[in-house]
Amino acid sequence: MEDIRSILDRYPQRELDIRRLATRSPVFRSVCGDYQQTVRALRYWREMAAESASRVEDYTSFLEELETEILTTLNRSIANAVQTKPDEE
Repeated sequence: MEDIRSILDRYPQRELDIRRLATRSPVFRSVCGDYQQTVRALRYWREMAAESASRVEDYTSFLEELETEILTTLNRSIANAVQTKPDEE
C-alpha cells in the first residue's frame, strides 16, 4: 500500500478512512497512486529551480485537484456507510 503514503502524510487525521477505502476500492487506490506520483514529480520539479516554474505550477494544480477528488470520495464513502447502517432496535 505504498501508493497511499503521500496522502496519509497529507491527511494523517483521515488515516483510518483512507486505509479502509483503499482496501475496498481499486479506483480510490488508483487515484492515491496518481497522487503519489504527482507528489514525487512536484518534488523533482521544485528541485530543478527557476527553469521549471511552470511545471511546478502545473503539478501543484494537479495535486490540489487530486486532493479534492480523494477527499470527496472519502466523504461520500463515509456518508454512504452511515446511510446504509441498519437501524438499531
